Amino acid sequence: MGRFLAFLLGIAGAVIGSQGPGFTLQYMQNLQGRIDELAPIVQEFDANIAQYGYDRARAIDECQSADGLLDALCTAYVSAVERYEMLSAHMAELEAASDMARPLVLAKTQIEDITLSVYEQYKPAVPTTTDGLVYAGGGFAVLWGGASFIFGLLGSMTGGRRYA
Repeated sequence: MGRFLAFLLGIAGAVIGSQGPGFTLQYMQNLQGRIDELAPIVQEFDANIAQYGYDRARAIDECQSADGLLDALCTAYVSAVERYEMLSAHMAELEAASDMARPLVLAKTQIEDITLSVYEQYKPAVPTTTDGLVYAGGGFAVLWGGASFIFGLLGSMTGGRRYA
C-alpha cells in the first residue's frame, strides 16, 4: 500500500513540477508589463531632471531632503524610479538564467505582489516542452522518493512485511 501511495504522490509531484516553466513564463510576462508601465514615468523624470543638469542619483538624493509640495512630487517619482530599477534588475536576473534554471531562480527571488497576481490568473497546462517534462520528472522523483522513504521507514518501524 505504501508503494502505491508513494506512486500517487509521485504523479502529483510530476503534475506540480511540470507547471514551473509555464508559471515562470507568465510571471515574466507580468513583470515585463509592470516594467513597461513604469518606463514612461522614469523617462519623464530623467528628462525633467536633465533640464536642470541633474543625474538620477543626484536628483534622488536631493528629493530626500525636500519639503511640502516638492516632497510629495519627489516621493511619487522616487518610488516609481526605485521600483522600476528593482523590477528591471529582477527581470535581468531571470533572463540571464537558462530555461531549465529559471523556475528555480524565480522560486528564490520572486516578488510577492507579482507572484500573487500571476497565481490568481494562472491555469495549469500539460507540459509540452522539454523543460516542462524535466520538471514533471523531477516533481515525480521528489515526491515518490520521499514518500517511498517515509513509508518504508514506517513499515520497518511497525514490523510490516512485504508479500510477493
